[in-house]
Amino acid sequence: MTLQLNQRELVIDLASGDYQINPIRTRINGRRIIGPVDYGWARYGLEAAPKEVFTFGGGPLAGSRIPGTRRLVFCAYSPAWEGFYVSSLGGGAYILHRVGVDFVCLQGRAENDSVLILNHNHGEISVRLEAIRPEGIWPGYADPQGNPLLGFYALQQYVFDRYHAEYDEDWVRVFAVGPAARLTNEGIIGSNAVKKGLVTPIDDWAGRGGLGSRLLQTHRIAACIFGGDWEDPDLKDSKEIDGYFQQYYGESMMKVDLGATEKYRYTPGFQTGGTLGVNLHTGEDKLFSFNYASIYESDAARLRQQEELIAAHYLKQFNEEAIQPKNFAHCGEPCSVACKKYTGVYKKDYEPYHALGPQVGVFDQRAAEELNHFVDAMGCDAIQMGGAAAWIMEAIWRGRLAAEEYGLPPRQAMNFAFAPGDSEGGPGFEVVGDSRRNAGYARRVVEMILFSAAGERFRGGMRAAAQQIEARAGQEPAAALAVYTAHGAQGCMVPNQYWVPGMFAPMPMMGKYFVYYGVDYLPPRALGKKCVERMVYELFSENSGGCRFHRKWVEAIVDEILAAHYKYPVDYKTHQFEIAQQIYAAEGAGARFWEAERTVDIVWQFLEKWGRVGLKDPSLQEWIARFRADKWEAARAYWEELRAGIAEAFAAGPGAIPEISAPYQAARLDVMEKKGAALPAAH
Repeated sequence: MTLQLNQRELVIDLASGDYQINPIRTRINGRRIIGPVDYGWARYGLEAAPKEVFTFGGGPLAGSRIPGTRRLVFCAYSPAWEGFYVSSLGGGAYILHRVGVDFVCLQGRAENDSVLILNHNHGEISVRLEAIRPEGIWPGYADPQGNPLLGFYALQQYVFDRYHAEYDEDWVRVFAVGPAARLTNEGIIGSNAVKKGLVTPIDDWAGRGGLGSRLLQTHRIAACIFGGDWEDPDLKDSKEIDGYFQQYYGESMMKVDLGATEKYRYTPGFQTGGTLGVNLHTGEDKLFSFNYASIYESDAARLRQQEELIAAHYLKQFNEEAIQPKNFAHCGEPCSVACKKYTGVYKKDYEPYHALGPQVGVFDQRAAEELNHFVDAMGCDAIQMGGAAAWIMEAIWRGRLAAEEYGLPPRQAMNFAFAPGDSEGGPGFEVVGDSRRNAGYARRVVEMILFSAAGERFRGGMRAAAQQIEARAGQEPAAALAVYTAHGAQGCMVPNQYWVPGMFAPMPMMGKYFVYYGVDYLPPRALGKKCVERMVYELFSENSGGCRFHRKWVEAIVDEILAAHYKYPVDYKTHQFEIAQQIYAAEGAGARFWEAERTVDIVWQFLEKWGRVGLKDPSLQEWIARFRADKWEAARAYWEELRAGIAEAFAAGPGAIPEISAPYQAARLDVMEKKGAALPAAH
């Protein structure tokens, strides 16, 4: 077969400003390159000092008409996780593609904090660096309408205002960082969609792994503006594209995509939509709150919280203010899903509005909006910061940290004692007033972490802070209340907000969905194997530049689209397995056993909950008995079983990975039934 997948890299020496544009002849460092994770991992391994390289780029379909295929994927060493990490944001590759390159590799360190300016104009790619002082912009900058902006939003708008005239109206985009990138190891990279020459309120984030901190502290890049006039004529034929979907599903691309992404658009049976609406609706008694302390409450108490605070108020507000008026938008690429749900300038997703919502005792949209928007403006990982704030707040309320030592109000200023269903009773939770009070306290905690001398110990992450606090604690340890997965010497990640043990698995890259997070019970060794399976299939999306909201069809047919159109002979599942296996070989030994009692209790209470449901599984009953007898010994054994399952799955090779994993089995079977005829030929 003749290779038709022609890709180009832009390699920039930040110290000199010199750059090269190179064709990619199928392999770099022995690695066959299909997508941005391949490229990032290959460049990471190619460098003598891999921590000094930072890559970003799009997938092979970024120039096509296929929706959900234009995420901008960043790869680099994560100072938060202490290992190679992948993080992405929506729609960015749609604009990067206009520069005329697929991937960008940053090497070394700029002389000054800088803006990276990438453009394609009349057949020429241009690259330049211009010095900037972000500390002079983060405190405040106004948009063209005179609205005051703060932090990341201020810097992004400033860069856009200064340089956007060099580009066509809508073929430009900025990504930037906030103060957290300077002050912590958990700073993120943000980017808002641009429409009709204006920066819209629809933000998106490469929010995990601290890659914003890496970008600024190591490479001295505070922002990048990119775009241009290059047009890719490839994969624009609607008949060809629909042909792939018709072959497998008997429907057009649009109908298949809308069906596969219903949760993220609008679910009629739930009368809500988006990650926030659907997950709040289905959370029931599984929703964490008050720094995970909800796991100790009864199922009935958690259901009362769901009914009285979530369904009757927090979710009701969201439905009335975002869903019913159809305040929907997309991430910046043409996509009918319009998964972004917003109210005014506040875009709302589940995990930020959970970690900086119920986890810190906030069940009111007004309070959550102010808190989330401030954390976003600071350029913080909202899940990570929500976990840290919830931990500190509970530790102060329980008397395990002294509020005055950190310049914070006394414990009486919080309402944590009055959590609904509190086993000790209480006067109840006033949803608006108490949410506002807790949100205000959480903001004080965030400001303390970022800007006060007392907060310095928290800037290296929860685990490093817990180690310091543990070592000097004279009473019950505050560290026991901190929830994170651990990696390396001090690397850690607050887990995604789902009450499932897969989110605590010793996988090589946590904080993402590279794990099995189904709520069903699996023995830990089987769960470990399932996590490897999910990592492989999640890479179908990530390494294709695909949005995982479209994963039901991406995991089924993206490989066949690439093989048919580009005549690219590759076993896609084996390819993704091999990159996952390589990352595991390099990073897997860094996984550390659960260090905090609260983390152990989350896993234990998950098992107990299944026991109360009456699941008749001998393995479940055995683990419940072991946890009741000695939870720490049982937890160690459970974790080791998880790790053994992961190791066995990687050792078994790609052939042991099922063709597709639940809950997508039915969709895959439907696809397989239609594979009798040959794929439509590329036009």
